[in-house]
Amino acid sequence: MRLKQFFKSKSFYKHLGLSIIIGAALIWITLQSLSFYTNHGEEIQVPNLYNLSIDEGKSLIEENKLRYTIYDSVYNSKLPAGCILDQSPKANALVKRNRTIFLTINSLKPEQVRFPNLVDNSFRQAYEILITNGFKIGKLDYVDYDYYNLVLYPKFGGDSIKHGDLIDKGSRIDLVLGKGKNIRIQTPELIGKNYDDSKERIILSSLNIGRVSFDSSVLNLSDSLNAQVYQQSHAYEENSKIAPGSRINLWLTTDSIKIKDAKAYIKNQLLK
Repeated sequence: MRLKQFFKSKSFYKHLGLSIIIGAALIWITLQSLSFYTNHGEEIQVPNLYNLSIDEGKSLIEENKLRYTIYDSVYNSKLPAGCILDQSPKANALVKRNRTIFLTINSLKPEQVRFPNLVDNSFRQAYEILITNGFKIGKLDYVDYDYYNLVLYPKFGGDSIKHGDLIDKGSRIDLVLGKGKNIRIQTPELIGKNYDDSKERIILSSLNIGRVSFDSSVLNLSDSLNAQVYQQSHAYEENSKIAPGSRINLWLTTDSIKIKDAKAYIKNQLLK
């Protein structure tokens, strides 16, 4: 009976009301705290950090109330050492305050790798090995030797190198090759090709890149990347053959009329 009377008493309803008020207050405080902690409803646009130095990137990140950590580093010789190469989240993504931005930076020094064995390989095999290991092909130097295109030894910076030497990844490697006997090379047709494509065709033809010239239509880096060959030394002809290691000079343009005329000229020469 006493318990039943207590539930009907003013004291019970007073304590019940007070408990509800306190509970509601605690819930409200908890929700507000969570909202504050998670920055609910607040969005910040991630700045574009690409190609900035780490100091410039750090200032911009802190200015936007974000954080950063260096996640990885790679080496790109075409960009300044220590600059930011990549970021996650990407630029312009919407994130909350204090979000961590993961950065990939350009190493101050290139990675060094053990040089592969090229001696006694054919030039084609050596080419594939070098490219696979992250090296570039430099000059092809042909010397008297019975076996044509056999690698006698590689060179870096003018000095011979051997299997196992530590060499900077991305370095340009020269090759000393056998000249064979009375070998002549068909010159590749390069009219209408861009520089990178032309260079690869020249090297794979056992020849060397000579002087590269751009005409007045090439005004900037973008133009040079899109420019095409309109003239070459040792112009391609059906019976045009030269010695291994000879240099091919290139003239490039973005002028479509020049390129069209050059292609028409080559076509007419071949039809004669």
